Amino acid sequence: MKSQSKKVNIFICFLSLLVFYATTLSAQEEPSGIYLTWEKDPTSTMTIDWHLKTNATQTLFYRKKGDENWMKKTGNVSDFPFSDRKIHRVFLSGLSADQAYEVKFGAYERVYYFKTMPKDISRNPIKFAIGGDTMHDQKVMEKTNLQVLPYNPDFIIIGGDLAYANGDGKNVKRWYAWFEAVKNTLIHEDGRMIPIMLGIGNHEVKSGFDAESIPEHLKEEKRKESAPFYYNLFAFPGQPGYGVLEFGKYLSFLFLDSDHTNAIDGPQKDWLARELALQKEKNTTHVMAIYHVPAYPSARSFTGRTQSMIRKHWVPLFEKSTMNLAFENHDHAYKRTYPIKNNNVDEDGIVYIGDGSWGTRPRTVHDAASTWYLETSQSVRAFTLVTLQGKSFNIITVDEDGNIIDSYPNNPLIKP
Repeated sequence: MKSQSKKVNIFICFLSLLVFYATTLSAQEEPSGIYLTWEKDPTSTMTIDWHLKTNATQTLFYRKKGDENWMKKTGNVSDFPFSDRKIHRVFLSGLSADQAYEVKFGAYERVYYFKTMPKDISRNPIKFAIGGDTMHDQKVMEKTNLQVLPYNPDFIIIGGDLAYANGDGKNVKRWYAWFEAVKNTLIHEDGRMIPIMLGIGNHEVKSGFDAESIPEHLKEEKRKESAPFYYNLFAFPGQPGYGVLEFGKYLSFLFLDSDHTNAIDGPQKDWLARELALQKEKNTTHVMAIYHVPAYPSARSFTGRTQSMIRKHWVPLFEKSTMNLAFENHDHAYKRTYPIKNNNVDEDGIVYIGDGSWGTRPRTVHDAASTWYLETSQSVRAFTLVTLQGKSFNIITVDEDGNIIDSYPNNPLIKP
């Protein structure tokens, strides 16, 4: 009996060693994907995702840059759809504003860092890169990413059509490539990670989904079924697929769903009306929106159903608010409209910028000279850099080769 008991103890020790060894290996594994975003106040929080093949809980180590001692937090684990990878996520709160924080993923030795946003931009500006339609091809996405990096934006916003996986599990490798592109080309050499906020586009969704036909009590479940990657991989905006991110009192950015998993009219429109009224009441300095399908397209038909619905239901709400910039996508080109109000050029109107050409094959555009609402239109891959300081803003748009192809308003060109 003693001999048998000894064998059992040896076997248990052996199993324990195997578990310890496997856990150590997984902890030392380089994440296959690293992704930062905000769900709440960007001045004091950060949500950090990293992807591993283990479902064992992992520890994130973090500290203010310059401190000696690490703080730590255990991550939550969820499934990466249609994959053996797991999403490890930590939500950090109570951070200091305008502060760099270093992070380490478990026992993986490389030290990364991120920065929280400032409380105020009256003296010092912030910058963000914005665009859409990121990846027909990984190398093309990476080429544009590499033009973004020298401008050192505080964050990035993408308005849908991300990996072009169409909500289909057979296309999961397109998401692997998307996250690899982010890791390869949107992390600085010194380890600085850039937070990214993502809207939803038609290529996040399985074909045939009709948001208007689904009963309200089933919509959350059906949205997740229809866009399984978008609603599982990313913390913000999450359900119901639209939301607002407030940066102190100086910027509120609205993310809208242009008829992909939420109807343009209905609950989303009601929410938009309330939110814009609230921002006006709060006297938020800058109010902006991003969505996928353009109200004022550079390549597609002006009279298309979704385009017309946005002009009918959303644009009047925009025009009653303090919004002055709206960012559109979907057309695989670059455009900037004149200021528009009541479907006419009006100096008190809203400027619409887009049209989703970050990493896609550009389309032929409408001629700006003969299209009443277009001040410029170009068949080119590009992103836009927005700079905010106090009540002022300016933009430049940069193509995939680093050329500045547009600026608004007329201002000295910003260089990296």
